[in-house]
Amino acid sequence: MENLAKATRGFKGTMIIIAFFSFFANLLQLTIPLYMLQIYDRVLPSQSSNTLVFLSILAAFALIILGLTEMVRQILATRAAAKLDAVLANDVMERVITEGHKTNGDIQPLRNLQAVRNILSSKILFGVIDFPFSLIFIACLYLVHPSLFWLTVVGAIVLMVVAILNLKFTEKSSGEQVHANVVANQQSEFFARNSDSIIAMGMMKDVVASWGNWNANALVAADKSANRNSFFGGISRTIRFGIQAAMLGYGAYLVQQGEMTAGMIFAASIISGRALQPIDMVINSWPQLSAGRRSWEKVKDFVSQTERRENYTQVAEPTGQLAVEGILQPNPVDRKKPPILNRISFNLAAGESVAVIGPSGSGKSTLARIIIGAFKPFAGDVRIDGNNISNWNPQDLGQYVGYLAQDVELLPGTIAQNIARFRPEAKDEDIRRAAEMAHVEDLIKKMPHGYDTPIGPGGLSVSGGEKQRIGLARAFFGDPKILVLDEPNSSLDRMGENALLRSLLEAKKSKITVFLVTQRDSVIKVVDNIMRMNDGQIVDYGPSEEVIKATKERAQKVAQIRQQASIKVEG
Repeated sequence: MENLAKATRGFKGTMIIIAFFSFFANLLQLTIPLYMLQIYDRVLPSQSSNTLVFLSILAAFALIILGLTEMVRQILATRAAAKLDAVLANDVMERVITEGHKTNGDIQPLRNLQAVRNILSSKILFGVIDFPFSLIFIACLYLVHPSLFWLTVVGAIVLMVVAILNLKFTEKSSGEQVHANVVANQQSEFFARNSDSIIAMGMMKDVVASWGNWNANALVAADKSANRNSFFGGISRTIRFGIQAAMLGYGAYLVQQGEMTAGMIFAASIISGRALQPIDMVINSWPQLSAGRRSWEKVKDFVSQTERRENYTQVAEPTGQLAVEGILQPNPVDRKKPPILNRISFNLAAGESVAVIGPSGSGKSTLARIIIGAFKPFAGDVRIDGNNISNWNPQDLGQYVGYLAQDVELLPGTIAQNIARFRPEAKDEDIRRAAEMAHVEDLIKKMPHGYDTPIGPGGLSVSGGEKQRIGLARAFFGDPKILVLDEPNSSLDRMGENALLRSLLEAKKSKITVFLVTQRDSVIKVVDNIMRMNDGQIVDYGPSEEVIKATKERAQKVAQIRQQASIKVEG
């Protein structure tokens, strides 16, 4: 909110300066009609070459000043748009990342900000700024002849009516076009991310057809909006040129009556055209202006509605003690259905580890995301060394937490940058140490450029298992106190899984608290505790040996019951 207010104040201040230069730019645009007036009324009747030279020098000087003024206000507008973007871009990007789990990585807010910047740095902005200065030109016509003044006033009023009608009839279709474009872009991004599945399962035509429906909707809405705007734009252009023609015809009549000179005819026609030009420009640019206004409203809403705490008291470095207290997370689709997490509570001492097992949909990954602060629970608290994680600055807390997501993705950059979490001050020895703790250094050495191998767009494409192993090194970077690993072995081969087991032993030696979500029994033997979840609840929790023993006993009892039931049925 603070940056939003700062950006708005800064832009308004620059607009005042631009309006100041626009005032002189508009005054200097009277140069040509005044020059023409003097040519017709002074130079031609007197045949004075000296007067012509003097007037030409003055006109040339005024036009040079006009060019410089136009250049300055264009530079100011471009810089104002860039400054607005610079002040808000980081805030918008941070919120896009923060809300990414809710929006499936939608970057539309960034596109909205870019659309605002493009409008503000374009000449469309000057049409809006010059709009009030039309009154100056209309007032100048009163000095030429009152009748021409009133003729232009009537024309301006008619153009204003056309502008209002244009707004009324194009607003809805323009909004429909924007919405359809947004949905089509979101679909295209999602389909591109899942290209393998689409191609493998022969979904190409159907997927493209689904996208094509939204794209067609956008084209239809764009055509409807363009047709209506073209209709009103054609009317406004006809009216503007018609008024200029009327100025010439009526001016000729006034000259015949001896109420004007010949030079005044042409000067009045040019001034009238210049007075009506901004109105005509606004009418023809209305779709862009309307889209820009909507984009700005969306940017403001996005920045202001997204919760973000700015000031935090620095918390002491934690030891890694983790306490989860009464976490409740309702079903986001239907609150009447059982919650995803139902009053989950447990404690891990610093350096302890727990493996969380259970069927899919039991809430394991949701709990992992709540622990790292990516999700805010409906009720309950997560505490590290007794401090609620909501009281930590997320940037500070992230230094003590290592996280490996279930669907791990590496960011565009080098392997070293990914391991170092893109910290510019990261030391090479710290990067290598994280790779050693994750037992991934042998894999990195085989890469084309080792740690400096670029990955992502334009770089090396790595497999799912390689992503998980490099992502594990990233989790180990910076000597974290807590590791949260969500299915870290889902894509690993035997060699990779052995490396993971050694990494977990390294974490135990380093007294790192580990919260591990897994479906494989191989990692259970290296953790201290096991938590079994089902339907959003903890059904078993305790030391690994005890939980395994209790699980086997239950399995034996179930087998006995089934066997007895089978004997009764046969009897």
